[in-house]
Order: sequence, then structure tokens, then C-alpha cells
Amino acid sequence: MSLAGNDKLTIGAIIKSVRLVQQAGYLKDAGSCAGQILYENYEYLIQQSFHRNLNSIPEILRIVKSKRDKDLIRGYLHLFFPVYANEELEKCKPKKVEEFRREETKALLIDFELYKRLTDAKVEVTFDKLNDIRLEVRFVTTNWKAYLESFLKWPTTDAPASLSELVKVGWIKAGLLSHFGYHVGMSGQPSAMRINILDKLFNATLTIHYFDKSYLSEWAKPSSLERLMKMARTIAALCRNAKRSPGNFTQAICDWEEDLEYLHRTYYKTFLNLQALNWPET
Repeated sequence: MSLAGNDKLTIGAIIKSVRLVQQAGYLKDAGSCAGQILYENYEYLIQQSFHRNLNSIPEILRIVKSKRDKDLIRGYLHLFFPVYANEELEKCKPKKVEEFRREETKALLIDFELYKRLTDAKVEVTFDKLNDIRLEVRFVTTNWKAYLESFLKWPTTDAPASLSELVKVGWIKAGLLSHFGYHVGMSGQPSAMRINILDKLFNATLTIHYFDKSYLSEWAKPSSLERLMKMARTIAALCRNAKRSPGNFTQAICDWEEDLEYLHRTYYKTFLNLQALNWPET
């Protein structure tokens, strides 16, 4: 659903509609909704801010209710818009002209969901950080924002090694694989090392305190069919996602498929009566 308008009246109508949905109890994520309105109407809101017309922005901010969302929106606003907002988002004041680098801001502008994802990953989002990320992936893709969004979803890609240092993320789907040191792609390990890691994970007793018990329970008992299928489905999901994503993941995909074949050949065929379980596709 588009939340873009082109003037005060249409943006006002959008805000009014959102509030009606919110009052009816059907607005699931007020923070993301407000962030999307800010992002999709960026040019108009910037122009209004430069003319000292700040009426629309406070109206958008009133949609936000939770403290966490207010903190996120305030950070997003301060970084990309020529305004300051107080802690409760009740008041806004314009920045001085010299405080706002318009061209640089426009070039580095990311949508609110990507900003939120970076923040959730404990990344301090600054212009310097975003520019460093853009420079690191410039030889891989021209669409650095889409590439970054994909990169944040899983750890084992052939992204530049330095990007992993800029954006250190605890991925959920591949968290345990990553914890055991399993990495693929141009900056990953050779085949023999990856196989050794997979063997260890298949047979390991999992007592890792910083993973949730519910997450660890998904990996079942050591050396079990359930553990094997969890490993295989996780790797297959990463591989499928990479095939649908922008950027060059050729080496990573090759590694994943090679490792899936190893698991299938070495472990899957040794279990009896497996007709009811289908090996995952990539």
C-alpha cells in the first residue's frame, strides 16, 4: 500500500485514514507506518521544512505510541530530515541551514524499515557508516541499499569481508551455523573445513547460553534425523534466498549446494524408513 502524497491535502488525508485504522485497533505497527509515510513523502516534507512549515511532520509523529518506536522515529528524523524532535515527538524545530547536508542526505537516504533493521542489529546508523557500506559493495552491485537489505538477512554470502565488519549481525536462521564458524562464499572457508564444521554441529550437544532455549530445541538431539533435517533446511533456505536476491552470490550458492549434497550423501542415506521426509530443494 502506498502512503505517498503530493501536497498538504493528500498527506493530511493519508494521516487521517491511518488514524481511523489505528483507532479501530487494526494498525499493527504504528512506528513502521509513520516511518513509511516520512520516507515516501520525503521530497515534499523536505521542501516544507525549508519553508519553515512543519505542520505535516508533527501530525505524522502523533501516530507513534510506544517508546521504542518514538526513539527509532526520532533517530530517523534527526538523521535524514532538517528538523529536531523532542523525546515524546510532541514538538519539532527546524535545523539551521548549515546543519543539513541536503545532497549527501538524499544520496544516503534509506527507508525506515532498513533503518530499523540496522538499528535492531545494533548498528549505529550514521552518514559515515552508510557511506562506508556503499563504498564496500560498489564493485558487487549498483543498488547498495537493496544489497544491504539482503545482506542483513543472513551471514553467509560472498559480500566483501569488510562489510561483515561494518555490519555485525546476529542472524536468526543461520545463527547456530555462524556460531560454529560456518561461512561460505568468496570470504568463506574451503570445502574440507566447512564439512568438518557441519560434522561437529551434527554431533554436538548444544548448551550455548546466549541462544534461546526454544531456538536450540529446533535443532533437536545430537546425531538425530531431526538435527540433520534442521541443518539441511536452514542451508537450503539460505541458498533459495540468495538465488532470489540482488548481488553476486554465485560462489555462496555453489558452496551451499555442495554442502547439502555432502549431508545428503553422508547422513541422510544412512537413516532407514525415510520415505516420509523429503530432502529440501534449493
